[in-house]
Amino acid sequence: MRRLLRLLALCAAAALVLSGCSREEPAEERSFAIDLTCESTGIYQIFYTYYIDGVSCGIGGVADLDGGELTDKSDLTIVFPEGLFEENGDISKFSIDFSPYGEGDTSELGTTNRLEIAAEYGQTYAVRFSGDAAGGFSAALAS
Repeated sequence: MRRLLRLLALCAAAALVLSGCSREEPAEERSFAIDLTCESTGIYQIFYTYYIDGVSCGIGGVADLDGGELTDKSDLTIVFPEGLFEENGDISKFSIDFSPYGEGDTSELGTTNRLEIAAEYGQTYAVRFSGDAAGGFSAALAS
């Protein structure tokens, strides 16, 4: 559990460092977002890896700030500002996969399919996360 909490603290610190880095860009940097809905039970954290044209660009994670189980009511919005991607990176070739963790887990319960999203700046994409460890997990664009 300590390892997991330490990993979460490192991820949070990295996010703060990345968000605190200043570059000479407009104050309102372009971005797109994913609103993730967790339909699975027993999930406390979801880590993700995102890609452009199949090449890994970064990782991150979402969890309930109070440490509770994620539900379909949890606020899980992931924002991808333009600065995360190489200059002229083609976000229309964006994809992402998700790895859930249960309470106190130190390794993922599985990993979803890689979900392809023809992303555009200024858009928000609704994604459903579902499944279980026995049958596997999946991620799909909500319709």
